[in-house]
This record gives sequence, structure tokens and C-alpha cells, in this order.
Amino acid sequence: MTVVRLAEVARTHGEGATAVHALEGVNLEVDEGELVAVMGPSGSGKSTLLNLAGGLDRPTSGTVHIDEQDLATVRDLAVLRRRSVGYIFQDLNLVTSLTAAENVMLPRELDGVRSRLARKEAMAALAEIDVEDLADRFPDELSGGQRQRVAIARALVGERRLLLADEPTGALDTRAGDEILHILRARCDAGTAVLLVTHEPRYAAWADRVVFLRDGMITDSTSVSLVSAR
Repeated sequence: MTVVRLAEVARTHGEGATAVHALEGVNLEVDEGELVAVMGPSGSGKSTLLNLAGGLDRPTSGTVHIDEQDLATVRDLAVLRRRSVGYIFQDLNLVTSLTAAENVMLPRELDGVRSRLARKEAMAALAEIDVEDLADRFPDELSGGQRQRVAIARALVGERRLLLADEPTGALDTRAGDEILHILRARCDAGTAVLLVTHEPRYAAWADRVVFLRDGMITDSTSVSLVSAR
């Protein structure tokens, strides 16, 4: 089953002579249990693609569907995002006034989950990323790599049909990066759809398929052997 589908999607910022065409005519589907890596030079539209796929931005033209729901017709996108989509942002977006555990708990509590259960789920997600001992620390008390792991745990908590990861290994060394890709791959093998932006071929090698973006357009798509990364 297709989890996310973009059909003839374009995104233009501004108008007239100053308009920037971030994406043009993009068609992309990601099925449940599939990991798709997106690669391309800086400014090619990779982050814009993720924002549109998760309903954080709206296309100028074209349609985006999650689980067959046209995002243009969804009455409460915030609810859909909290329940179905996990995000790993490049700039992390952790709330500095909340502890690591509270940051991970936040989307679940916003969705009405009681604090005790939300904390239990958060601790399980932190343990999966191997930072449960940092649960009561604030982001300013963590290293860049530790903050990255907390942000990943927040994306994993709860039942996620779709994971969107924007350079999730950026602040991590090679060994830690491999561990994170192993976790994302395991989630994918359990049925989650994963859309991964990366500039590292070693991490793209974990994907089922690699899509190449240039100047806002998909220029190539290729299947990947999973053997080389493991």
C-alpha cells in the first residue's frame, strides 16, 4: 500500500522575476515498508520535498496524499501529522524549556495520551536510540549528537506510518550514524514508510530506492542493493 504520494507537485516561492521554483513536476510514491533516499546538491529541493510530503507546506500545484487522503482536503492537518508522521528536522526543533523525555512525550500528550503512558512510550523511544540516561536533561545540557538522538526518538514515538528524515546523521559520527540507519531500516522492515534526505552514499545504500533531485526536478531513480551497507 502506498503511504505517501506526490503527483505533479510544484512549489514556487515568490512571484514574477524573483520567483524561486523549488520543485517542478515531482511525482513520487513511497510504499509501506519502503525506505526511499533522496539525494541532490544543496538547493535542489530536498527539504522542500520533505515538507510537502509531511504536510508542513502546501504545493503551488499538484497533490499530496498520505494513506489516500488528499492533504488539501484534510480538515485538521496537525492531528494527521501527530498521529501518522514522524519528523527528524535538520535543525532538530527541540523545545529548550523541556527535558529530553518531555520533548519526546510532547506529540503524544498533544494527541491526548495521558502523561504516564506518554512518558513510558518516550522512555522506550529514548532507549531505542540509546539515550534513556539523558531523559531528565535539557537540550542545552546535551551535545549536538545527543540532541540529534533525542530528536530522532521524538520522531519514532507512537504509531508512525511515515517517517521523514532530513539529514538525521548530520551531527553523528560514522558508527552512531550506522546505528541510526539500522533503527530506521528496522522500522521500515516493520511496515513504516521512510523518506530519507542524505548526502552520504553510505547511508543511501540502506535504502530500497534512491531518488536524485536537481533544480527541483527528479532526474533519476534507482534501486539499491542493501547488502553493501550492512
